[in-house]
Amino acid sequence: MSAPERPASEIASILARIKRPKRAVVTAGMPYTNGPLHLGHLAGAQLPADIHARWLGMLIGRQNVLMVCGTDEHGSTSEVAALKAGLPLRQFIDDIHDQQAETLQRYGIGLDIYTGTSRPETFPTHKQRSDACLRKLHSNGLLEKRTSLQWFDPELERFLPDRFVRGQCPNPKCDNTTAYADECDRCGMQYEPTELIEPRSAISDATPVMRETTHWWLDIWSVTPTLQKWIESKKKVWRGSVYNEVAARVLPGLLFAREHEEAYKALRGTLPAHKMRYAPGKQLALQFKSHEDLKAAQAELQTHGIAGQPDDGWAHRAITRDVSWGLPVPEDLDPELAGKTLYVWPDSLLAPISFGEVALAQRGESPERIREFWQDPEARVYQFVGQDNVFFYVLLQGAMWLGMQDDPHRLPVAGELQLTDVFGCFHLLVSGEKMSKSRGNFMTGRQLLDEYGYTPEQIRYYLALLGLPEKQSNFDFEKLDQRNKFLAGPLNATIERPISAAHSKFDSKVPEGELLEQVVTATERIVRRYIKSMERADYPSLLFDIENYARTVNSLFTKFKPHDDRHPEEGRRNALYSSFYVLKNLMIMLYPFVPATMERVRQSLALPPEVFSVDELGVPMAAGHTIGEMLSYFPAVEDKGGQGDEQAAESA
Repeated sequence: MSAPERPASEIASILARIKRPKRAVVTAGMPYTNGPLHLGHLAGAQLPADIHARWLGMLIGRQNVLMVCGTDEHGSTSEVAALKAGLPLRQFIDDIHDQQAETLQRYGIGLDIYTGTSRPETFPTHKQRSDACLRKLHSNGLLEKRTSLQWFDPELERFLPDRFVRGQCPNPKCDNTTAYADECDRCGMQYEPTELIEPRSAISDATPVMRETTHWWLDIWSVTPTLQKWIESKKKVWRGSVYNEVAARVLPGLLFAREHEEAYKALRGTLPAHKMRYAPGKQLALQFKSHEDLKAAQAELQTHGIAGQPDDGWAHRAITRDVSWGLPVPEDLDPELAGKTLYVWPDSLLAPISFGEVALAQRGESPERIREFWQDPEARVYQFVGQDNVFFYVLLQGAMWLGMQDDPHRLPVAGELQLTDVFGCFHLLVSGEKMSKSRGNFMTGRQLLDEYGYTPEQIRYYLALLGLPEKQSNFDFEKLDQRNKFLAGPLNATIERPISAAHSKFDSKVPEGELLEQVVTATERIVRRYIKSMERADYPSLLFDIENYARTVNSLFTKFKPHDDRHPEEGRRNALYSSFYVLKNLMIMLYPFVPATMERVRQSLALPPEVFSVDELGVPMAAGHTIGEMLSYFPAVEDKGGQGDEQAAESA
């Protein structure tokens, strides 16, 4: 029996206003192959990406969504981890990849492909794409050849990447003696490699020395006006934390010695509008709205004897490395760069495109279709990454994409790689500290399932409630258990009570009835809220609102008693008809968060798989529709002395 038309309400117009891309790509930050997936990966990248991909599938059809990810396999991180494990590099990487893939599968992360940058099915495609990228950047003049100093192991006679050098963190407030050559993973400080105290080789334990080496550097500075224009267009689209970080960074800056401060202050009113701050090295930094303003200010200062230089250190990044384990640089471009490999960051930024090509090929489609996903202005690419990687995914990637165009100094047009939407997430903490495999301070996704006995859906729901898009959050077992009590209690009751009443009192069918006005009003409100939050991938407060909407069913049962035929039949029929209306909407809205459980609800409601569509929101189940059997939904939770169901639900 076909479902009836949507009742008169605002829902149809709400759905009509949704902006729907033609196609979409969703990617999650790629984990290194140096250990198992920890909760930080799931909470900050993989799970939010999966939720968004499922939302997009309900919006434009899953066949029009590519969700791709894989292991970030090249570079020193993998080499160091394999060395410590005492295993051949290829064997180590394959073992870690398989472990990570299994964990993602167990958590229901619905990837089209989980491959890796060095895996045989991907490497040829990936190498071809990286070569094409470098050639285009080179021909467009975005690659600068620079000679710089780098650590060198005199015993092994090889250059050492940053991760191959450890020493005392130069931060006087930090006692980390195993800090990396350029940053400390304990306090977060970044510094010049020469500032590292008592450096030593991670391979031979020898004391490394500095030697000159030549690399290609990406000139981000030359395309910052275009990047600035693009970023400004995202002010109301991106999360505040993402926008603020890159919008401030990309503004043109000027540096000059602090000894000129008084002379500058006398001139300040004559310069284009700007902000001033004190910078390291006894310098002043001025930040302007445009490169034209910067040049005008530089010229004006120069006439008064103040020599200023562009504050562009951030905008020049080495993109090749002296690492054997990586994508080799095309030797014909420059003989001096022969033997170098692509730095792991541009390698990983290009990887999702290569992954998408392989995914299309594996499902029997032309890899050339990747253009429809990445090079069509009517498509969208959504990338979920850690907040500390926003710089790379916005500015470094943006400069690379612009640099591969025929004209790097304008925004992309149809047929060129489109700039992406980036969703940053802050770190998931354990006992107040950032999880880190290098420090051993982490819990793996497998541990929570195998050692603690939680189900994947319980963890998915709890992690989605954490406010990682806005702030760091702590993993709290007590709050996790409180949430699971709500799922097993009130939310299970919302699902089970209408199904039970239909079987016991209405011949296993949805009764004839009318939607109650309070239900229509509540549905309009939650659908409007749902659309807005899902578009922005903002889940915590949304889930609490959905929970309140779910309580509508329990309130209808309390008031009208559809399960008790001693009460007026009309009220009971309307209440049960309205309850199934709420339950269907609830099932659709929760599907991206707990898909396996909502799939069981769908089976119990005897609805087709196509019901998981945004356009099914607000469409009642047909009167006379036969309901299927009751199944198990959220598992019971052992009482650990915490709060009761309703109290737990309210306190989280």
